[in-house]
Amino acid sequence: MNMIAPIERTGERLGRTEVAGLVALAARTVAPLWPLESAIAVNPLARFEELPFAQAVAEASKLFGARRTLPLALWRRLYENDRIDEAALRDAAIAHLGGIYHAAAPIAPGVTMLDALMACLLAIEPGDQPERKDGLGPDAAFIAKWCGAFFDHGMTTMPLPYRDLGLYRAVLAMAAYDPDYRTLTGARGAALLLSVPRDPLEAISEGLASLEVPVDELAYLSGLVARLPGWAGHIRWRTDHADPDRVADVPATMADLAALWILLARADAVSALPPAPSAGKDRRAALLAHFGLTAKALDARNAERLDAVARVDDDALGALFMTAAERSYANGLMPALQRAARTSNPPLRPDAQLVLCIDVRSEPFRRALEAEGNYETFGYAGFFGLPIALHPFAGAHRARLLPVLLSPRHDISERPVPGRESEAEAIADGARRDACTSDLFAAAKVGPATAFAAAEATGPLAAALMLARTFAPLAASRAAATLRKRRQLALAPAPEGYANHTGVSLADKVGYASALFRLTGMRPDTARLVVLTGHGASAVNNPYAAALDCGACSGHAGGSNARLLAAMLNDADVRSGMAEEGLKLPPTTYFLAAEHNTTTDEVTIFDADSIPDTHAADLAALSASLARAAGANRARRARSLDRAPGDLLTGAVHWGEVRPEWGLAGNAAFIVGPRDLTRAIDLQGRAFLHSYDWRADRDGSALATILTAPMVVAQWINCQYLFSTIDNERYGSGDKVTHNVIGGIGVVQGNGGDLKIGLPRQSLFRDNGLPHHVPQRLLAIVHAPFDRVAALVETSDILRRLFGKGWVQLIVIDPETARARRWREDGADCGEGRNLLCVDC
Repeated sequence: MNMIAPIERTGERLGRTEVAGLVALAARTVAPLWPLESAIAVNPLARFEELPFAQAVAEASKLFGARRTLPLALWRRLYENDRIDEAALRDAAIAHLGGIYHAAAPIAPGVTMLDALMACLLAIEPGDQPERKDGLGPDAAFIAKWCGAFFDHGMTTMPLPYRDLGLYRAVLAMAAYDPDYRTLTGARGAALLLSVPRDPLEAISEGLASLEVPVDELAYLSGLVARLPGWAGHIRWRTDHADPDRVADVPATMADLAALWILLARADAVSALPPAPSAGKDRRAALLAHFGLTAKALDARNAERLDAVARVDDDALGALFMTAAERSYANGLMPALQRAARTSNPPLRPDAQLVLCIDVRSEPFRRALEAEGNYETFGYAGFFGLPIALHPFAGAHRARLLPVLLSPRHDISERPVPGRESEAEAIADGARRDACTSDLFAAAKVGPATAFAAAEATGPLAAALMLARTFAPLAASRAAATLRKRRQLALAPAPEGYANHTGVSLADKVGYASALFRLTGMRPDTARLVVLTGHGASAVNNPYAAALDCGACSGHAGGSNARLLAAMLNDADVRSGMAEEGLKLPPTTYFLAAEHNTTTDEVTIFDADSIPDTHAADLAALSASLARAAGANRARRARSLDRAPGDLLTGAVHWGEVRPEWGLAGNAAFIVGPRDLTRAIDLQGRAFLHSYDWRADRDGSALATILTAPMVVAQWINCQYLFSTIDNERYGSGDKVTHNVIGGIGVVQGNGGDLKIGLPRQSLFRDNGLPHHVPQRLLAIVHAPFDRVAALVETSDILRRLFGKGWVQLIVIDPETARARRWREDGADCGEGRNLLCVDC
């Protein structure tokens, strides 16, 4: 609800257990928000996935004050730029009108209901949009300010007092000294500071009992949580996902946040939530004018038809555009996939095989490499199936190198590569010195007695560095790049474990190594050289740098996982264990690890100096091919960024670059099948590709893993891009140019406010305002027998929800006949008692 009744009344109070349960449910209103250092893509509407997609968007719009769709003017620009087919738009309009019979119903001579709806889509002026107020009200600004002070992560020299007491009690202790609180709440607020319970659950219970009008407690608390989705999302991360040692000294729960809102509500200081943008206006008069008609010329029946079309508002028109965008994409892709499914090309033994992440940025690089020679590529989840947390060498905190759907099973330490111990120690010493210098400079910079001295001492050096980074960024970055590469080559993850934690057992190693073959369909008669290739990215002065790394693995690159699995696969004991399971690898096969930089397209090969002499020529040939593929892919990406290829190398190291790459913008499909299915198709960097061979998956367990783990992560990524595009202020993070990092954990617009929860505008829109990312739901395409997929979906709660509620669209291609069937959403009727439609797509 938008307004919170402030009038005191003694009522029946809920017990602590009841309040705790309500708060826990209300906390699910927002998605967890990871800190910038470990950014991960999430669906901001994850709380609503139990609902059909359209209903979820509508309810979230009311709760968050967000748009339901991209503004109509932008949809039209996408249509004019050939991002949406006219035929697909007409099909969507016909379906909305109830089929071709109703669509062809006349309104006037030569004018049908379809003509009228198409005019609303493409010609009639959209409804007037009210002025958008994206700033916070004084109540939300007050709470956001105190959240910023409380959650600060080493950015200030004077931390907020009483943080060990928790967020709610710390603010109670300090609010009396805050002039904003006195202005906001007056005398009533001062009295409340003395009388309200110090326990947040008790404060919530008392506050709920004081409301004059009975409310749905869960809806009420959910509305409070949704008022600051960024800070609430950060609290969810701390509660559900953060390592306990990182947050134990600064405790905070969703009850703390709700109790602060209750405090303001009791002081009559909570304002109404600004409404979501208007859905438009009745277009009756505009339609009459567009077709040169008058109201008197229409009989009652035709006037009723005109009115039915005129009442279709902007939100509904936008939904039709999105449906058309989805159909345009599927209609262009499916015929090519079905043609490929009808042909079978027995694979030649490749000169080398590469396993890359399913990330959409890997697909065009794979295509570029395959064009360079006899190479076979596979798509696999970028953490390479290893549920590990890595303790960096001389680092402070461990890094979780796995999707958040999983929990680490192994704590792995990073250790010097044999023979490079002294180099590793020198790197660690340098890192410690740099950290100490940074800490001292930060303290001097903000300390009142030393700020001017620090500026005097460092000003000339800072000016020189600024000039170098601005006018010679490539030269300025060479030292840092050299150090980073030295570190990568001198240190590697060690499977023996960390401190008192157990390492990876032989049985686990065999399991992880075998999973690579089981989940991708890779045959055991491998090439002489197999390269496991993770991916990362390069960006400078970019708070969202981690978001360019793996979108699933907490913003970490995949090189460490690739190195660890490669070491396992080269282990003689592991290979013996695999052979016992029927996976006997050729003795001539050697595994290497690498990392693909998606910003520069450079590929770093790890541990190349340990490769046997017998494989040196193989590696030399592959390295040359990788370099050529990098150049080709860089040229392709440069065109999409409207730049020269060399500018991409500069953009990766330029401190003023707001768009070093497009990231995962454009993502639209998740394709599960063999590479033969997609090899000849230019997927334009829009598809997640997970390799799969249905013949090697007799019990369907591999497909179940793919659809319930990697595909779910892809759906999170897709939804983050979709909603960040349709409403970049509410679901995204706005203009990157005006971002400020707060507390070391997130960004705000300007000098304060709520943490931004999604992607910046520059990751989604071109400079001319045209969306580069077309907001559309993920299309999952599976190459497998119909019955196998149907049985899997019908027994999986998460898949029935995602496909049945319309969050993900599913098309299955039968490998024997190449027929394609679409999974129907709940409530649809295909004329048979099955969920898979029985018509070709």
